[in-house]
Amino acid sequence: MNALSIPTLFLVIAMVSAMCTLITFVLWRINRDMEGVFPWLLAALANTVGFLVAFPFANRGGIEQYLTVTNNSLALIGAALLLEGALQFRGHHSARRWRIGLLLIPLFIAIAWVNRLDPVARHLAHDFLSGPMMLASALVMVWRSRGPALRVYSLAALFPALLGVVLLYRGWWALQVTLNPELSIEAPRAIAFLTVMLCLMGWTFGITVACYFRAHLSTLRLATEDVLTGLPNRRHIDDTLQSTLRRAERYAEPFAVLLIDLNEFKQVNDRFGHQCGDQLLGEVARRLRGFLREADFAGRLGGDEFLVIVHGVGDRDSALVARERLRQALDGPFELRGNPVAVRSAIGVALWPVQGDSADAMMRAADADMYADKTGHS
Repeated sequence: MNALSIPTLFLVIAMVSAMCTLITFVLWRINRDMEGVFPWLLAALANTVGFLVAFPFANRGGIEQYLTVTNNSLALIGAALLLEGALQFRGHHSARRWRIGLLLIPLFIAIAWVNRLDPVARHLAHDFLSGPMMLASALVMVWRSRGPALRVYSLAALFPALLGVVLLYRGWWALQVTLNPELSIEAPRAIAFLTVMLCLMGWTFGITVACYFRAHLSTLRLATEDVLTGLPNRRHIDDTLQSTLRRAERYAEPFAVLLIDLNEFKQVNDRFGHQCGDQLLGEVARRLRGFLREADFAGRLGGDEFLVIVHGVGDRDSALVARERLRQALDGPFELRGNPVAVRSAIGVALWPVQGDSADAMMRAADADMYADKTGHS
């Protein structure tokens, strides 16, 4: 590789990195509340600045060693930020990890400074630090992902993984050069340059798709999830009840619908305010989740009404047992503004197909039974 090709490669990578940084900036502006995007923007910016400052003085004397330190330091910082972004994007938050990351910056600068005059040692240190961080970023993106999420996040993980492998290969080659000075570091260096350009573009495209996928899931969740409690909303309840009825008719699988209403909930709102009433609804939702088995379903119809679908309940006695278990899970004291409030529920039961073979029929039957239960427990 001649002397002219290195500055040219630096310039090309700097321009590609600048374009990717601009795209990542737009991505961050659109998804400012999405965790992980801001560290990714900082990672792209660090790489862009690193290549821009190194380009004019590549393979030249004088100030080159200081700019080499800047380039290598920013490259290591960028790799660490890439990993931090992946961890945040997948929901692994840690303020302590941020503080540790800040302490790594002087360490990265010191490593780059010590090896500034030795290209082989510089590649050895840089690659054996950056490579594992790239591979770790890829692993975090796909860890415990399933279905469509796995396919989408695999695209975002592919290019950091590829770059990590190439960096480790160049680091291994640098190690061989230290053992055999007749070898040259230029060949794997050229491969690394080309891989960086490919991975910058591929990684930017991958995280753009991942962010779009995450935003799409959030939109779907808002359409089917109750904002206050996090339970499925009325629309989701209707769809689930219809699908449960179709499955019951096809496979003769019995189930019961339990309709829940909180007694004296209006008095709680009047006495403590609607904010405390919302806290009470959130606590009821939490207790509902604790009651559910894996196959069961619960959602909020609206106000202080909830619905539960319990599978495997085929007769009235089993349904009444399920109702009492649910009542025990829901009822009990709850503290609002330092005052104990007794959560008391009225629960109506409707069995399929005895009390209805349609969603409307089962809801009417459960509603009537709920009012009978409310009267009996008033």
